[in-house]
Amino acid sequence: MKKFRYFILVVTGVAAVMLGGCKDKEKYDESAFQDDLEPLSEDEVEAMDQNGDDEMAVADESDLEQQQDSENAAGAGDTDGSDSSDAADSQSEKKLDENGTYTDKDEVAQYIYEYGHVPSNLTAADYDNADSMLPVEDGVTYQQCSLDDAGKQKLIFTQDAKRIYYTDDDGQSFDEIY
Repeated sequence: MKKFRYFILVVTGVAAVMLGGCKDKEKYDESAFQDDLEPLSEDEVEAMDQNGDDEMAVADESDLEQQQDSENAAGAGDTDGSDSSDAADSQSEKKLDENGTYTDKDEVAQYIYEYGHVPSNLTAADYDNADSMLPVEDGVTYQQCSLDDAGKQKLIFTQDAKRIYYTDDDGQSFDEIY
């Protein structure tokens, strides 16, 4: 019985210490998140109001492409001189020719991402990831293609071509492209 009393006393003390600290916690600063938020445009709010159901719709790839095309067409009228998209975004907006040949790292990466294989002017080889510099997952294998004659600049990609990495130092470091 004495052990049970000590047990209850210890549990009560631990609970008191844990709960006592909750009062003194500072609230997080919500203003830190305000910079990331962008207000909805009037058109977006109106579209939400017109769509009375509160269910989320799943868009397929063709829907997303159509939406991008319409946004790009609407943005073409901007005359304020601001560039609303960077070079990588504009590159990814146009679809590459599957029969084309490419050597630029961004174009080759986009080609691999779109078609799941390297362009005909490049050769793919297995990449063993022996040093585990890239994520190691069951069933995931990597392939590589060299972008230069020395073989230091490479694109390494998963078999599904949805993750693509670039190295310019023969695998010492990697930048994720997709």
